Amino acid sequence: MKRIHLLLTILLLSSATTYAQNWKPYKIDDSVQVSLPEGFIRKDTLGQTLINAQSSFGNVLVTKLPDNSKSTPDIEKEKHLQKYYDNFVKQIKLSAKEGVISEERDTTLGHLKVKDLTLAVDSGSGKQFRNIRVLHVNSATYTFQFLYRDVHKVYAAPELTTFFNSIKIPPEADLASQFTDPQNTTGKTPGGNKSLILWIIAGIIVLLVPYLVLRRRKHA
Repeated sequence: MKRIHLLLTILLLSSATTYAQNWKPYKIDDSVQVSLPEGFIRKDTLGQTLINAQSSFGNVLVTKLPDNSKSTPDIEKEKHLQKYYDNFVKQIKLSAKEGVISEERDTTLGHLKVKDLTLAVDSGSGKQFRNIRVLHVNSATYTFQFLYRDVHKVYAAPELTTFFNSIKIPPEADLASQFTDPQNTTGKTPGGNKSLILWIIAGIIVLLVPYLVLRRRKHA
């Protein structure tokens, strides 16, 4: 019985991996590329970009929010960038009060610095996980998210890995490309900026839309 169960698990994982390998590279813009499953939807409104796609065991969401002169603070040093990321996570915690953040860490993508975290939300019918990567580069903030249910955790793993490992930026991009243009920012350092907080909360609403859709489908 154990051997049969192991064989079935291997077959399912193999199937998931094969599907993940069929994802195709897609250029969001000249700065960022990522692999997406077929049938994704892209919407561009007022310079903001929202990309949504459904995979075999989860959902993919990518957003791009350009810097705003009324809300984006100056990021002139590495410590400012760190504070910007930390404040972003702080607003997620405040906005998703039912959620639990784990595996928060600062890491790198090439020469660039990014923030990774996992948000878990229990709707009462099982946990739903959202793996998130935040990247600020070339005057815009990108969020990459992979959503999946707890029951699909094992099978979603290959797709999740494929998605995040596929994020690419130009090899010449360096830390300086993550700093803001003073002419397109508030002139204030990250933190304590009410306009920025409102901007982030608005972004969080966008981030939570797929979760709300999944929850409605579950209870329908």
